[in-house]
Amino acid sequence: MLEKNANKEERTNPDKSDQDQVINVHSRKFRLEEIGVLGAVLILGILLSFGSPYFLTATNLLRVGRQITFFGILSVGMAFVIGSGQIDISVGRMITFIAFAMAWLMNKGIDPWLAFGAGILLGALCGLLNGGLSLVFNVHPMIITLGTLNLFWGLAVGLSGAKPIVISQQSSFLEFGTGRLFGIPMPFIVFIAVTIIGHIVLKKTPFGRHVLAVGANKQAAVYAGINEKRIRLSVMVLSGVLSAISAGVILSFFQTFEPNVGGGMEMDTIGAAVIGGADLNGGYASVLGSFLGSFLIGILRNGLVLMGVGAYWNNFVTGAVIIIAVAVSTVLKARRKQ
Repeated sequence: MLEKNANKEERTNPDKSDQDQVINVHSRKFRLEEIGVLGAVLILGILLSFGSPYFLTATNLLRVGRQITFFGILSVGMAFVIGSGQIDISVGRMITFIAFAMAWLMNKGIDPWLAFGAGILLGALCGLLNGGLSLVFNVHPMIITLGTLNLFWGLAVGLSGAKPIVISQQSSFLEFGTGRLFGIPMPFIVFIAVTIIGHIVLKKTPFGRHVLAVGANKQAAVYAGINEKRIRLSVMVLSGVLSAISAGVILSFFQTFEPNVGGGMEMDTIGAAVIGGADLNGGYASVLGSFLGSFLIGILRNGLVLMGVGAYWNNFVTGAVIIIAVAVSTVLKARRKQ
């Protein structure tokens, strides 16, 4: 009996040890990846400053900060999702649906702040739907979120009649989006706050370590006593909540719902997370890296516009940068395994 228990313990402990080792190694890698992306941002910024004298101005950089906020908030949630070994490609159209719901409630006389709160609840439910369907049917989240992407978009467009909704109320919520604090746009401050909180949660809390453990080695995480299904579901709900926050910020700034809002934003979101070092196989992600990845995409697009590069070529260059980032990340990962 004792020998049997010893063998059982021998089988279990190595898995837990492997899990702890994965978490510790990735904690070190985060700093290296973040430094690399920060260096890329600085080098790109210097190069773009030669292309336009208006690029390295406080006004322009703050404008970039506001512009990247909308998909940058999503990239924080995407870091958790990818880190857990999943992906959510419905976040852009989730914004469309939630922004519609918020705008509709506001125009029905509901206080904008209450409508925003209802939108966050709706975002959590959307994330719960994504995660729940994936777990119940044991289908990869990419397939599920591909379906819900069209579901959310269809609901928003169908219920709105594909028409914009202009917010007619007067509220501090609507002033928030265009406001500034010490000259910094409020949306960008929200992005910074979300990044700080997300970074602390992913790096410093048991939940964050469990997210990475599940993404790195699901079986080892289960042996270590981690409820991997709850973790996978939780990060999808988190992604939905952050989508709702982003939808609220967008609605507060533009004060109008447009049926195309959020379209294609999932690509920028995933791109920012991957540029920031997130491993699409799971077990490796960085919230700070996602923040820097968002900034890299933002300054690249802004700089190209200031240099007179057309929108189509702008998208081409952005796509090329994302591909290069994925290739470099894959090569570095392969070398670390050697």
